[in-house]
Amino acid sequence: MSQTQEERKAETRARLLNAAADLFAEQGIDAVSVDAVAEAAGRTSGAVYAHFGSKQGLLLALLDSWKDSVLTVLLAEVAVTQSPHGQLAAVWDNVARGDESERRSILEQELWLRSARDGEVADVIRSRNREARRFSARLLDGWAAAFGVEPAAESEELAVLVKGLLIGLAMQRRLEPGTVSDDLAVRGLSALLGLAGDPSSAPKTSNRSATPRPMTISRPSKRASEGATT
Repeated sequence: MSQTQEERKAETRARLLNAAADLFAEQGIDAVSVDAVAEAAGRTSGAVYAHFGSKQGLLLALLDSWKDSVLTVLLAEVAVTQSPHGQLAAVWDNVARGDESERRSILEQELWLRSARDGEVADVIRSRNREARRFSARLLDGWAAAFGVEPAAESEELAVLVKGLLIGLAMQRRLEPGTVSDDLAVRGLSALLGLAGDPSSAPKTSNRSATPRPMTISRPSKRASEGATT
């Protein structure tokens, strides 16, 4: 069946974004040219300019492309177990495992480095981070209330601490895999969130037979979800 013009445009856009994500993560943003992205995607450089206007536009569009997929996967992972430790294990698993998580984490670090040199990228990342903190704070408030725990900080500060711990542990694990076990990561999250008990007894996140615990917060608005990936 032949594709419509809109379907062809959507396919080209997706191919360019995937190629850019791979190349930016592997080589660094500054080392990758528009021509290299186009070649990796099997398209022309004109297609990059037609869809994104510039390499900068491609970079910012790449951030947008993550906003729904990452949040959907994370909330689904958290929802499959009634165990609070199991839910924290699901959060860590989403950050630390798989090629997509690896690529996203490396690229986020690349974006932070770029933001130190580029005010436009820095403004976008700061805006998204603010929205992400607000959403995370609401989610953490609901989670703490549901399990009757007292976290180590107020909600927005807690969101900063949790993100910092997750990113720092993921970076350390890539450098020295043996120093960051899953148990250590979940124990660290548990300590921040005031959760007692033994994380090693948490159900595995791949066990889909557990009855999901109802989420304590509704899915965020489109604007909030846009900030949930950085």
